[in-house]
Amino acid sequence: MRFGSFNKKAYLCTAITIAIATKFAVQNVKLTNLIMKKDFLYITKPCQELTDEEFEQCSALFSQNYGKYSGKGDKKAGQHIKMGPKLYKQMYGNNPHMFVSLCYEDGKLLGQAFFLRKIIQGKGICSWVTQLVVHNQYRNRKIGSRLLHSAWGFSDYYAWGLATANAITIKTLESATWRKVEPQHIAENIHVIEEIMEEIPFADKNSIRLNEKQCQIFSNFYPELEKSNKEEQFQIYIKKLGEIVPGNEWLAFTFASQAMSFTKEKFERFLDFSEQQLNEAYSRMNMAEHGWAKSTNAEVDFLIQEVGIKPEHKILDLGCGQGRHILRFAELGYKKGNGIDFSEANIEKASEEAQRRGLIANFFTGDARKVNFTGLYDVVLCLYDVIGSFRDEKENDKIVRNIKQCLKPGGKAVISVMNMELTEHIATHKVSLKENPTELLHLPPSNTMETSGNIFKPEYFLINTDDGLVYRKEQFNNNNMLSAEYLVADKRYTKKEICNKIKSANLKLLEVRYVQAGHWDKPLNATDIKAKEILLIVEKQ
Repeated sequence: MRFGSFNKKAYLCTAITIAIATKFAVQNVKLTNLIMKKDFLYITKPCQELTDEEFEQCSALFSQNYGKYSGKGDKKAGQHIKMGPKLYKQMYGNNPHMFVSLCYEDGKLLGQAFFLRKIIQGKGICSWVTQLVVHNQYRNRKIGSRLLHSAWGFSDYYAWGLATANAITIKTLESATWRKVEPQHIAENIHVIEEIMEEIPFADKNSIRLNEKQCQIFSNFYPELEKSNKEEQFQIYIKKLGEIVPGNEWLAFTFASQAMSFTKEKFERFLDFSEQQLNEAYSRMNMAEHGWAKSTNAEVDFLIQEVGIKPEHKILDLGCGQGRHILRFAELGYKKGNGIDFSEANIEKASEEAQRRGLIANFFTGDARKVNFTGLYDVVLCLYDVIGSFRDEKENDKIVRNIKQCLKPGGKAVISVMNMELTEHIATHKVSLKENPTELLHLPPSNTMETSGNIFKPEYFLINTDDGLVYRKEQFNNNNMLSAEYLVADKRYTKKEICNKIKSANLKLLEVRYVQAGHWDKPLNATDIKAKEILLIVEKQ
């Protein structure tokens, strides 16, 4: 993962399973969002992109695992509510404002969240989850929570909502949006909710029961509540939103006008969530628009001259992004270049570009910590912050050890990491997040990863004095895809720190310098504003 000087946090896709990811990506070419969590695969995409097979899967999951009709004068009382694939396609498939998040395990659909996203004039984006279903054998495994997170994340929408008779679902709504469901806010914004309803086929604003004692909507069914296990939570929302009777559900919304709740515990949870989601964000980037693309030719020229790379050498680029360096080598007649990146989308782009230009180059999906190419390569590249992608320094160490593992004896590696000395020199936000976790809320979100790739603007980052990690918020809006906001943490290094890491791996340090992208031949001072990277040339003895 790499393109210019931005964080490679997406590499932290935990235990990425290449075979599963590849197989699924072949079946679903137009993936908007791809995240891995243990053995679960999460996808978010526009409903217009759902295939007939996916509609059938959603229909089966809903019809077998959702709620049951209420007993209020209904002949179907006690039976599962059913919804056929044709009805799904009719309700969701033609609306450009409808999206779905899906959870799979080994190709089996385990959970789904359909949601409408609409811009309300004068307010902003509002998002309403119209259906949340989890397979009954997979409940209490955080699947529902992650589906809602994938829909909302750390976004700056005006409103988030759902209708449910399950108290735990409302609790999850509050957790996903970091805000509370408050009846007075719902009452104040009922016109917003009614406007959203206009695009939901089964919603009727006349079915809303809203007064000082209740906030509910009539739906004619009554999902199983599991009250015996969740009585405490159930009573909390009865007190807030009124007693539920068969046929009614709670109408639950949270709003941006509410103060966010951001405790230390929530901070850790959200950071973990952001880390697992960032590969989706990485895949959405339009790297060709970054200024770093202009540096490619000069950097490859430097590598050939200074490292002594020859056409017969086997080259491996760990974290190749969309393959810009390997493609340039191929242009110059180097036919043994290989690129590895965790992002299936980026590997597809790199492979397509090689094919389009008639270049000989190979690209593979993989994890820089785990790929096994023992002693195969004359040269290994690991550029632009692949090392530093992880909060846990042990994971960054694995990348360094794998670089050594991939090299032939006498082989050389070229590594670059973000310059912490410059970061500290220009930083304006330095705080202890243990003591002040809410300080992150005051950081403005940037769209750096989506646009410039320059993550050294001091107004957008914060140094945590507890662990030395650098935090920022990234906002994604382009290409009419899901708006999303994530919290990013990266590790940056001083020259001393990265040199010690190289020595600890028993690699011989040949050269180290502070550099600017595209100008590796010109060493800079540590605190020069252009010196955003530290470049190292090392050798396997």
